Amino acid sequence: MSAVVVVDPGLTRELRRAVLRPHLTADDVLPGDDRPDAVHLADLAGDGRPLCASFVFPQPCPWLPGRTAWQLRQMATAPAARGSGHGRAVVAAAEAYAREQGAAVLWCYARESAAGFYERCGWQRHGEVFTDADHPTAHQRMWISCR
Repeated sequence: MSAVVVVDPGLTRELRRAVLRPHLTADDVLPGDDRPDAVHLADLAGDGRPLCASFVFPQPCPWLPGRTAWQLRQMATAPAARGSGHGRAVVAAAEAYAREQGAAVLWCYARESAAGFYERCGWQRHGEVFTDADHPTAHQRMWISCR
């Protein structure tokens, strides 16, 4: 049995690094880990291992200005845990947390390969797939209403 909980970023750093930024070393700090307003969430196995992790923080949504928004970042699921509902559990927990903090919107830059997952979770696409200096692999802007 697993449960999504708020965790210290150090608990999930290796999972997030291995899945999302394998070119970094285990000693490298991941972008966002130093944000004091970030809330790290993880779906943990019974033995405390993170099966899936992400974090959220207050951040205006570039394409929905004027709405209270939080951003979801670094969603990572252990390869052996994929397709077992752990990702859906973390996304649901992130939505609930953002809603409790008064967010109207939760948004992310999803890897294009994960956009279908977010759509199955009720998220909407915004605009076209893109790449840029911060997102060298194809990404899709996505969001969900927290109301």
